[in-house]
This record gives sequence, structure tokens and C-alpha cells, in this order.
Amino acid sequence: MRSTKAFFIGAGAAYLLDPGQGKRRRRELRDRSRKLVRVVEKKTTSKARFTTGRIRGALAVSRRLVTPTDVAVDDVTVVQRIRSDAFRHAGVSTRDVELRVEEGVATLRGSVDSPEHADALVQRVAKTPGVEDVAAMLRISADADAA
Repeated sequence: MRSTKAFFIGAGAAYLLDPGQGKRRRRELRDRSRKLVRVVEKKTTSKARFTTGRIRGALAVSRRLVTPTDVAVDDVTVVQRIRSDAFRHAGVSTRDVELRVEEGVATLRGSVDSPEHADALVQRVAKTPGVEDVAAMLRISADADAA
């Protein structure tokens, strides 16, 4: 066993210290070693970054579940939230429906295309954080009945 190790060490030394091509072989070994280090470093850095992102995401989700979402907000912020979320997903235009929020009570006035759009809008507005109650004064437009 000992002689086998000594043989391989001697053969490697002779291969690298050869007067004719030893210098080229040593440079090639150095370059390949550096490339291997770069590849391993790149892969471990990438995996570490991925794992860090997953952990941050899990922490953000758990933080959101633990912290209360009933934060007192002003009426202007609530109006912006309703316009950006509820109107977009309910399929109703902000030009057709006037929105006012006073002390957490959202008032909707205007016309919508169908009762389904009105119900969807009222449900979306009610789910918006900061809305205490919804007063819906919506009417169904005559254009929808004629179509």
C-alpha cells in the first residue's frame, strides 16, 4: 500500500517536473484547478442565494400571518386601495362609479353593466383593508338590457 502511494507520488512529480514539458503541464494544472474553484464557487453562491431568497420569503409569509392587518389608515389610502384592487378585478370602470370613503364607510354611486358586476364590486370593496361598511347605491345601466 505504501509503495503504491509512493509510486503515484513519484510518477506525478516526474510528470509535473519534467524539464521538457513540465512548465506547460504545471500551468495547465493551475488553470484547470482555478476553473474548478470558480465553477464550484459559482454553484455554491447561486444555491446560497436561492436558499436565502426562499428563507426570506418564508419569513415574510410568516410575519404577515402573525402581525395584525387591521392597521388604521386614512380614507385617502383606502380609496386608493379600492381603486387599485377592487375596481380592477370586478370588471367595473372607475368612470362609471363614483367612490367616496368617510370614516371607513365606502359609498358607491353610479351605474354598472349587470347585477353580477355590482355584487362583485361590493364584495371586493368590502374585503379591502380599512373598509368598515359598504353603502352601494348602484343602478344597472340601460345599455346592458338593450344588448
